[in-house]
Amino acid sequence: MKYPLPLLLLFCLGCQTIVEVDAPEYSSEPVVTSFFSPEDTWSATIHRSLGVNVKRDVTLEYISDASVMVTNGSQMVDVLRYQGNGRYVSIKNVLPTDGIKYTLQVDLPGKTSIQATSSAPSPVVISDYSIKALPPPPESDPFQSTQYQIEIAFSDPPGTNFYRIGVYRRRVNSPRAGISEIIDPDSVYRLIWFEATTPGWACYYSSDVELEVDPFDIGGTDLFCEEFTLTDRLFDGKGYSWSGITDDVSEKTKELRLIISSLSEDYYKYLQSLDRNNLYDPALEEPFPVYSNVNGGLGVFAGYTNTKLILPIPGGN
Repeated sequence: MKYPLPLLLLFCLGCQTIVEVDAPEYSSEPVVTSFFSPEDTWSATIHRSLGVNVKRDVTLEYISDASVMVTNGSQMVDVLRYQGNGRYVSIKNVLPTDGIKYTLQVDLPGKTSIQATSSAPSPVVISDYSIKALPPPPESDPFQSTQYQIEIAFSDPPGTNFYRIGVYRRRVNSPRAGISEIIDPDSVYRLIWFEATTPGWACYYSSDVELEVDPFDIGGTDLFCEEFTLTDRLFDGKGYSWSGITDDVSEKTKELRLIISSLSEDYYKYLQSLDRNNLYDPALEEPFPVYSNVNGGLGVFAGYTNTKLILPIPGGN
């Protein structure tokens, strides 16, 4: 019997061949994570990596038998001792020094030494700052919160630098709704929102460096951010200023806490890779590889230096 061609095509389209492919065997690697600054003693977290399809309690992957040390060239700086939960801490209570290149060395039984090198940049030198309450706009809502403008000017050292800025206030320390904010020395600071910030500062790390420092327009609307990042491509070795407007300040707030962080390039690239992974569309693109500067394993060893400033709220008691 002869079948029409369209019918034969229909039969063929209805046929499926299912081929099962075994996933490649995953080879676990040691993961080392350590962020350091001149404010804190040395520490690191070490564990074994897990594949995407590996279902296992992550607490079983902590590595407790590593030998961990920090060196400066051929000079021993500190030794880190295991404290549980994969964490190793300083036994000498030595603080890092900004501008010095350090190497973290991790030795595991039967494995080649794992090493990573980085440094904490020099701190930002703030040359000027101000905080002022803005007058309410004409015909404004009488219940609208007072807006404050903050301006900071700082010096940029020669060379490529990476910055992060955040402004904090003490959060509400009562979980119950309707309770006004109480100032408590033990309260936790939280980031506050800003708008109308200086062009060039980006909310996220996911943009390319070239885009982060150029003025941008978002459909004519204000840009709202909690935390800002910047590179110094356009003002290398010169002074620079940041400004922003916020009304995210409680009537009980007496002061704001500003932190400008100078980030090492390793730290910046690591944060950038995390940000890109958080924003990527799995239907359109491949996951962005998480940045690692650890030789012989995975992870990141990176430095940063904070410059802190307390800004009294105008008219605060």
